[in-house]
Amino acid sequence: MQSHETVHSEASNVVGAPTYRVNFWERPSPQHAWNLNAYVLTGVLNAQEALQWAGDAAHGRRFEVFVEVGAEAIGPFNKPRASALVRLFGDDPNVGETDRAEAFVRD
Repeated sequence: MQSHETVHSEASNVVGAPTYRVNFWERPSPQHAWNLNAYVLTGVLNAQEALQWAGDAAHGRRFEVFVEVGAEAIGPFNKPRASALVRLFGDDPNVGETDRAEAFVRD
């Protein structure tokens, strides 16, 4: 990581109450795939509140917290959300995992 000092800037746009997304990851056993439970948080005061909610709701599960970049209405459960995300906390446990396919061997 690098840090660079900068002068004060005026943002062209500030979203006072963005929408947050939380992914909870749970793996029943090492032989199973990761299960995902995803939530959208609205009406959140700040990132600290979103992180607190996620930590309280995790119940031992791994989790990620994101802020949505664009405004997107809350839709039905079966419609995937499409907003770009900025990760605030956590990581995807699937990143870096290799496919565990067995090698095919001919006799």
